[in-house]
Amino acid sequence: MFAAILVCGAMTTVFTACGSDNDDDNTAQTQKATAKSASASFSVNMGDDMLEVFDVAVTTISPSFGESTKILTKTTYSSADKDVPTKDDGLVFAIGVKVTPKKDFVPDASKSYKLGLGSDFSYYIYDSKNETMVGSPSSFSFSEMTIPGNKLAERIDRLAKTWSFELKKLEVYKTYYVFNGNRVDY
Repeated sequence: MFAAILVCGAMTTVFTACGSDNDDDNTAQTQKATAKSASASFSVNMGDDMLEVFDVAVTTISPSFGESTKILTKTTYSSADKDVPTKDDGLVFAIGVKVTPKKDFVPDASKSYKLGLGSDFSYYIYDSKNETMVGSPSSFSFSEMTIPGNKLAERIDRLAKTWSFELKKLEVYKTYYVFNGNRVDY
């Protein structure tokens, strides 16, 4: 009889040990963050004499305004697309700059030219509470250089290549984003 009591006691202990301590964890599901909207802004600043020496074209892509290429006539440019709701097929924001030497430009050897080009692409992705999930705030930097006219002709093509760049692209989806080909989940 004593042996039967021990066996029953042992079985009760074994079955009790099989219970889950994580019942609360099983009912709570981890929720993925979801993007509700996104904003992006683009800007370009140039040295005072840039547009005398170069043609500067800025291409932007944004959900609200589509794709646009502008030949700049001022030394500053800015554009923004704010609070665009996310869609299943994603949102695309992008900027590219093409700098080309003017065809008939001949540097004046007695003059110095103030040149330089800086650009910025900042963006924010917001959740359903309009809180920032991902942000790349403005990190604009621009330095103007002065080049003597008698030295400009030998540098002009290299400068145009240095300041030009292909599209920097942001794709925003509800559960992830892609910046310049690099995917990141929220």
